[in-house]
Amino acid sequence: MAVGCGKPTNLIEKSKVIFSFGFFQFLFALIGGLGGNFIDQYFFTISNYFSGAVIFILGIFLIREGYKNEEECIYTNLNLWGVIVLGISVSIDALGAGFSLLFNLKLLLIFQDSIIIGLVASIMTVFAFIIINYIKHIALVEKYSNYIGGAILLILGVNTIFM
Repeated sequence: MAVGCGKPTNLIEKSKVIFSFGFFQFLFALIGGLGGNFIDQYFFTISNYFSGAVIFILGIFLIREGYKNEEECIYTNLNLWGVIVLGISVSIDALGAGFSLLFNLKLLLIFQDSIIIGLVASIMTVFAFIIINYIKHIALVEKYSNYIGGAILLILGVNTIFM
């Protein structure tokens, strides 16, 4: 949504962002799931406590990022490298989520779930571009989005620990 709050973006720019977000969410979830599966099989068993703690820590980092980034619309000029870096930066948490949530699945299911994660990220990005036109003038939405995402990860982490 922050991308849409800056200068107006055309369909090509939006398509690049949508693809970048979906691809890197897929890629990092896949890498995290495969890495977690490898560690779980060959080094030590990953417990719910460990995976929940990883998600909880990701939530803390997201909240911290929201606290650090007080500026408003920072995505005003998106070239190809900017879109790639942005896709990587918003998807890095998928590495930890894949590690924490997909590690105990069979390899085909890790791949399948990673594809679903990438598709859902792409679809959510499409919806974000649609709704930002209606809510971009509400300062609270942009200001507190990282806090909301971080709170969701904190709740998911606690839920995973006590599952």
